[in-house]
Amino acid sequence: MKKVLYSIFVSFLIFSIFTPVSKAEMKTDKVIVVFKDKIDKKTIDHVNGKIDQSFHNVSAVSVKIPSEDIASLKKRKNVLAVEQDHKVKIAGQWTDWAIKDVKAPLAWKSNYTGKGIKVAVLDTGISKHDDIHVAGGVSFASYTKSYSDDNGHGTHVAGIIGAKNNDIGIVGVAPDASLFAVKVLDSDGTGYLSDIISGIDWSIKNHMDIINLSFGTKEKSVALKQIVDEAYNKGILVVAAAGNGGNTSGTGDTVQFPAKYHSVIAVGAVDHKNQRGTFSATGAGLEVVAPGVNVLSFYLNNEYAYMSGTSMAAPFVSGTLALLKQANPRLSNIQLREILDNQAIDLGKKGKDYLYGYGLIQAPYISTSQVHSTKPKKTMAGTSKKLKMESKKVTSIIISTHKTVYRMGNTVWITTKVTDKETKKPISKANITLSIYSPKGKIKSIHATANANGFASFKLVTTRDYPKGYYRLKTTIKKAGYNTGYSTKTIKLH
Repeated sequence: MKKVLYSIFVSFLIFSIFTPVSKAEMKTDKVIVVFKDKIDKKTIDHVNGKIDQSFHNVSAVSVKIPSEDIASLKKRKNVLAVEQDHKVKIAGQWTDWAIKDVKAPLAWKSNYTGKGIKVAVLDTGISKHDDIHVAGGVSFASYTKSYSDDNGHGTHVAGIIGAKNNDIGIVGVAPDASLFAVKVLDSDGTGYLSDIISGIDWSIKNHMDIINLSFGTKEKSVALKQIVDEAYNKGILVVAAAGNGGNTSGTGDTVQFPAKYHSVIAVGAVDHKNQRGTFSATGAGLEVVAPGVNVLSFYLNNEYAYMSGTSMAAPFVSGTLALLKQANPRLSNIQLREILDNQAIDLGKKGKDYLYGYGLIQAPYISTSQVHSTKPKKTMAGTSKKLKMESKKVTSIIISTHKTVYRMGNTVWITTKVTDKETKKPISKANITLSIYSPKGKIKSIHATANANGFASFKLVTTRDYPKGYYRLKTTIKKAGYNTGYSTKTIKLH
């Protein structure tokens, strides 16, 4: 009997020792998988992954996967990138001066109030307030289906864009714009990258005109870049806070993502004296500035609060773009962006600079049947000049390569095709500049001229001096009578 019991006990020990670790005990990571072509669910199943979210406008999915299987997933031939689904944070926490600073009251007198323009506020949500109307919304936060604000940040941002002009409380830049609350951040002001991508995906699907992103991260993301590029290519204006990691001295390139991507308008902050906020990010990617120091707007529980940050500056730009779009309904997002930059008051060094970009944004207004620019000829004290709105034609650009992943030493052939967006006809003799950005920064620029069929080809021979990683190919198209056009593509070198 003892022998039998002993045998059973030993068998139990052996069984216990060799029992595999349960799935619940395995360490998992939350990642975003970007595919080269179509989403392949079998690839995820093969590495024991579980899909949380799929996106409509980019070939990517959010996945929970055992940590030990990530390396295997990266080696799959149909996978472009596997990146951590890290958290993104709001770009600022805690007037009237600000509204006047961007000339919004002059726009209202011209009947430009943002009416009919749809603005998606991707943030912590928007809470109920007597002085604000929310046209609709959605929540991508895992813990709630409500798009109501439980932080205060999103409500503050929304008030800057579109608080009602009803003689009570405050008034937003575009008081008649249609605001949509897209909750992608939680009560702490943080949110997963996958939720933000879902929010932008939703904004594209629901035909938003403007997307406001008052948050940022230091981390690059292939998936995030693809989705903001797609939104921009679909005609949406994407606005983002440049970030609050600027140095007091104003040195260094501190603009965060997604603001740093070309398809996004990066916004810095100034105070009531039009001086850069000491926290405001700086760098070549900074496009414009707006009020962002001690700005009064809505808060939770029907209250008001002063807050500072580039988070507050970005919605001033979104509101101003709503006014511009209402004033110029036939212009493309590229043309409206160009007007925004051209009408900005030049601050700091002459021309575009690292501290103020093109300068302080200004709202459009009507006088003698023309839109005025409030941009002075030389100084802030100068007289305003008229800006005649001449509608230029728009280009359509396709940049392509034979594949998306290359080995060291391979030759990369890059082809660009330029056509008229309206007529679809090729544009010959367009000046094309290809800029190549490696993981460590810009490598080179190559110039070419489009042939009679609108094509131009470029040759890039990679060497061992080229660092491994993701390369961004950006084409800039210039042609008389057309707006400057841009297109980007990402390839991988390993």
